[in-house]
Amino acid sequence: MKAWVYGEYGGVDVLKFDSSVAVPDVKEDQVLVKVVAAALNPVDGKRRQGKFKATDSPLP
Repeated sequence: MKAWVYGEYGGVDVLKFDSSVAVPDVKEDQVLVKVVAAALNPVDGKRRQGKFKATDSPLP
């Protein structure tokens, strides 16, 4: 699976393209959805910059 990921807060330079992200295991009561298009909003960039650290879940 392909993904843009980041493990630290910062500008666009913290974004890394990873073409080897593992496909998650799907349990019997779950489904796996194939995404063919996605979009970002201004709040996504603000989250990457760390502007919501107090309420955000921890970065992996």
